[in-house]
Amino acid sequence: MTSRLAAAPMLWMDQDPKRLARDKAELAAFAPLLRYVEPTSDPQTHGLWLGQIPRWPFERLQPLGLEVLLGGSEFELIMIYPSAYPMTPPTFFPSNVTPEPVEQSQAIWHVAPGGSLCLLQSTGGWPPEASVTELVQKAAGWRVEYALMKAGVIEQMTTNGIVSDPVLDYLVTEVASAMSVEGHTDIQ
Repeated sequence: MTSRLAAAPMLWMDQDPKRLARDKAELAAFAPLLRYVEPTSDPQTHGLWLGQIPRWPFERLQPLGLEVLLGGSEFELIMIYPSAYPMTPPTFFPSNVTPEPVEQSQAIWHVAPGGSLCLLQSTGGWPPEASVTELVQKAAGWRVEYALMKAGVIEQMTTNGIVSDPVLDYLVTEVASAMSVEGHTDIQ
């Protein structure tokens, strides 16, 4: 009887160390409060990032009242690399905003069952050569739209997100203004 030794998992960064270096450089510049965590001995763990991301990392002026809408808290998340990265995008989980179970079962919230964020419209929506910062931007946009959903001013999150579409910007100011008048600053 021969015994089989479990082979050490093949980590994506061993095959593509330049991509890891690129991600580290891009994320250090874009979201300096994210911290990289090396893979563990768990074969399912292929490294991750955790920490805070910018509230408004978009190429237009931040709407007045964004801090009020977001309750004054930064958005914290965990970005987990899959074994097939960069062919498959990372998975994002909010760590200081917890979507309710019902929100994880309705596509209008852009949250998958299990609590990960839906940042792409389709399985093939991630080009492997893309910068991971594009997804971090989408996660920041998700946070703003989530707060607008919780405030009850939109019925569903937008298809393309607010990264490059200012259509919801005015609502940030309107909701924040109403919250200030009412004395509410706790929308999560």
